[in-house]
Amino acid sequence: MSVVAQGALATALRDAIDADASLRLTAVVPWFTDLVTEAAFPGDVVVLAEEPGNALFAHAQTAVAAGALVVVHADVGPALQEVLGQAGVAIVPLEESAAAVVERISRLRPGRRHSHRLLGDGASRRPRLSRSEQRALAHYVQGSTTVQVAAEMGVGYETAKTFLRRVRAKYAAVDRAAGKRAQLMQRAEEDGIL
Repeated sequence: MSVVAQGALATALRDAIDADASLRLTAVVPWFTDLVTEAAFPGDVVVLAEEPGNALFAHAQTAVAAGALVVVHADVGPALQEVLGQAGVAIVPLEESAAAVVERISRLRPGRRHSHRLLGDGASRRPRLSRSEQRALAHYVQGSTTVQVAAEMGVGYETAKTFLRRVRAKYAAVDRAAGKRAQLMQRAEEDGIL
């Protein structure tokens, strides 16, 4: 897990994450550009405690595209909140504590904390896919190429590719292989997406 924050907020987030034994902090940096150069980038979770705006949105998109779950700890306006939500980014308002950020991370990572203790078959460990991720998965496993998925969803190629990358990452996070189309087909059938 990586954190982009400065000053007292960086310290508070570091302390809250360190207090949770199920989380492992790999980097705390003041600037996103510093994080990108870290060997551990993106890690499984990226916390962005930056000023709201275009740069924050771009950083969140980059981390999501790299396969990380992203939590923004900032006061974002409605427009930015909407586009971040569509990108699958969780938002924790700045008025909430660093402990609230850790709680959100714990909820976002359902299969990671106790994945070795889960019982039953793979279908009992379902990742939380966004509607867009479910749609992309459904089109893809029915034989569409990524280009066709993009056209059917009315999004760009890179966006469709990102949706499918996130689907694979979320299944991997709950220890359910989904690297190949056949595995994705099996997961979609098990989870009732088809």
